[in-house]
Amino acid sequence: MAVASRLQSGTGEAGNVVSLPETIPYFLADRIKAGIIRWRYPPGSSLRETDLAAEYGASRGPVREALRILELQGLVIHAPRRGFKVKEYTTDDLRHLYRLRAQLESEVIDALSTKDVSSLCDVLDRTNAVMRAFAIRRDLEGYFSTNIEFHQLMIDSTESSVLRTILHQVNAMSLPVRFLLLSNEFSGRADYEYHHEITQAIRARNFKLARRMTVSHITSNLTRVTVAYAEALEKQQER
Repeated sequence: MAVASRLQSGTGEAGNVVSLPETIPYFLADRIKAGIIRWRYPPGSSLRETDLAAEYGASRGPVREALRILELQGLVIHAPRRGFKVKEYTTDDLRHLYRLRAQLESEVIDALSTKDVSSLCDVLDRTNAVMRAFAIRRDLEGYFSTNIEFHQLMIDSTESSVLRTILHQVNAMSLPVRFLLLSNEFSGRADYEYHHEITQAIRARNFKLARRMTVSHITSNLTRVTVAYAEALEKQQER
């Protein structure tokens, strides 16, 4: 799509104008997705095209395309004549999501077992050190993004297009829930210690241990996630 105009940011300083990228709908999808992850657009809330177009200084067409992109990622649902809403998860949804993530992340470990992982482990150690520094500074946003980067490094190192594609979808769906839990319990300690341990197991080529740790780490969060999500929805409904 050719760029013929400019887009005013809905979250920047008043009057700030940023140049539009070539793919306007994807740019808008990223901005709306960031709002969904951080509960600025909470589960069940309507995503009205006119409101979003005004917020981001865009026309309704690109906004509609952006919402379709997020629908494909599982973050948004659409009902005829009712428009788009942020996906609201049931308890079963959360259980399936976390069990599926655990299984897929363990497949990542299996895929790494056939590769030279020394360089990967060096990068993982550096990433984990950055993550720890964000935790010490109580920088939630930096910590969250670096946590995602840590896992993505392992996924990309599998060189498997299948794992990358499927995990892109599953991880996108999980991000609002993971951000919620992190916001409620932010210390960082558990995650960066786990990351250190799993990196050591991968470096030692103890992939059986790494796989077991991965499944345990993800599934151990399920009960807390379910409770936190239900409480957050209840608070949202009271507003």
